[in-house]
Amino acid sequence: MILMGLLVISFGVWGIADIFRGYGHQTLISVGDVEISAPDYLRAQREMLHSMSTEAGRSLSLQEARQAGLDSRVIQRLVASAAVDTHAHDLKLGISEAALLDEIMSEPNLKDPAGNFSPIAFQQLLRNIGLSEQGFVDEQRERSLRRQLIGTVSKTVSTPQILLTALNRYNDETRSLLYVIVSKTAGGSTPEPTEEDLKRFFDNHHAKFTQGETRKIGVLAVTPETVKDEVKISEDDIKAAYEAGKDKLGQPERRHVQQISFADKAAAEAAYQKIQSGTDFAAVAKEQGLSDTDIDLGTMKLQDLADPAVADAAFKLEANTVSEPVDGKLGTVLLRVTAIEPGKVPSYEEAKAEVEKGILKERAEGVILDLHDRIEDQRASGAKLSEVALKLKLPYQVVDQVDRRGKGPDGADVPLAGKSDLLDAAFSTDVGVENDPLDNKDGGFVWYDLLGVAPQQLKPFEQVKDEVTKDWRQDTERDRLAKYTDGLVQNLKDGKTLEDLAKELNTEVTTSEPLKRAGMTVNVLPPAVAQAFTLPQGGYGSAPSGIDEGRIVFQVDKVNPPADLPVPAAEELKRQLNVFLSDDMVAEYFVALEDRYGVTINQAALAKLVGGDQQ
Repeated sequence: MILMGLLVISFGVWGIADIFRGYGHQTLISVGDVEISAPDYLRAQREMLHSMSTEAGRSLSLQEARQAGLDSRVIQRLVASAAVDTHAHDLKLGISEAALLDEIMSEPNLKDPAGNFSPIAFQQLLRNIGLSEQGFVDEQRERSLRRQLIGTVSKTVSTPQILLTALNRYNDETRSLLYVIVSKTAGGSTPEPTEEDLKRFFDNHHAKFTQGETRKIGVLAVTPETVKDEVKISEDDIKAAYEAGKDKLGQPERRHVQQISFADKAAAEAAYQKIQSGTDFAAVAKEQGLSDTDIDLGTMKLQDLADPAVADAAFKLEANTVSEPVDGKLGTVLLRVTAIEPGKVPSYEEAKAEVEKGILKERAEGVILDLHDRIEDQRASGAKLSEVALKLKLPYQVVDQVDRRGKGPDGADVPLAGKSDLLDAAFSTDVGVENDPLDNKDGGFVWYDLLGVAPQQLKPFEQVKDEVTKDWRQDTERDRLAKYTDGLVQNLKDGKTLEDLAKELNTEVTTSEPLKRAGMTVNVLPPAVAQAFTLPQGGYGSAPSGIDEGRIVFQVDKVNPPADLPVPAAEELKRQLNVFLSDDMVAEYFVALEDRYGVTINQAALAKLVGGDQQ
């Protein structure tokens, strides 16, 4: 079934122009008697691509949008729109021409500077979206009816008080635990495993010992380091670059700055004189209604302070002194510096390697671009990447096996230029495909060929026997300790006290702080907290601790119900729940319409259309 719930968000754009016209084309999707054709789909796709680009804050390519779910979102919108329109027709809903005209004329984007409806803006809009006047009116009619239906469904929900109370209790109830720590050795020593034990463990945990898919990759990287011998850099060049940029190297000075803002310079001057007379800076801030947090700008570099005047004054102050009033862009302020972390400029010898690397990257650009063109010319003539590397005397790296994480069969990291992007690309292509070069983040380009694919496979037992032995021992120790602490819990249920248990284990009973469901402490980890919230006050349990594979045995000491929510907080929570419940109701409405009218998708035609789209 189509995931209609996601449409609650995506229905922000209802205006899919004329999407249910053009029935003469091949039908891609049918919703009841409504047919959606290829042109309808492509128009909705353009709308959705624009919407997703707006969400992302940049123009997305078609491929990027598809990876983010473009196609499914388009289908969801088309199906939902058709279903709601069909329902509106069945209900014989309508909107008068006068009301529709008023709605169009009240659209803010269609008004002139004086606030009146602008026919010029209206005609410009029609040209931009490629619709006739009647097409636009028809679209607005459908849009208005959809709003009425969705609005009616979403406004029928009101959060009951019992749900607010239950949610408040769930979120804010706390529980305190009494517990003792049980060391991992308390369960007794673990015997040496037999061969049969290890093979049984191996057979029951194949996923642990399975080598993921690996790929054989041929790599030709042209980077500044690759062409280093063709770039001349003298000692004088490095020294000159160091002297010119040494202030930007190393660690800049940082200062902990406090700031009090004033309404005008006179108030700032009066406060400054007060401080000079002995009043504490923080006390003056409190007189202005400011807390310690309000005046604390934190520890900052010079460039972190956006206001040049404030920055200049702050970095001229001595530690624990207060500035005279400073006229900043946002008002007059007093500043105090409470700590200074001196900057450190590295010596020439310390910075030499980094400076040389920067010069190399800059000067190698021309050589790299020349090689790029020569390599591409060779590839265009049909030469293999390995042949190109041999002819141009460039290093060609063949990696026989590398997984998606960049690891070899032995678990070691495989060194690769532009590693992250290269692996993403290599695991997205096929053998025999000529791939475009990748831009290397450190400068240059990386060409690659996929030479082979090895599917995931189970490693031979003998190869991983040591790993199997280690994992078997850890699992066995955990199981033995868990059974031992289960016995201790039973002893507590039978009448023994935690104090008795602490004496036997030569430890102490510890009390935890009150914990919410999502809380934890050093020894009381989430599994213990989750278990504690299933037990009554006084109930016992056991769970892993945070200390050296040990466990804790605990008792729920106190169950602390939450305080009633203040009225503003309760109203805000109710508002949020109303939104969630309304969204659920709308999602269920979509599902019901889908079931009522039926949805048929021509997968073959859709696949052909999607596969044939051009970016």
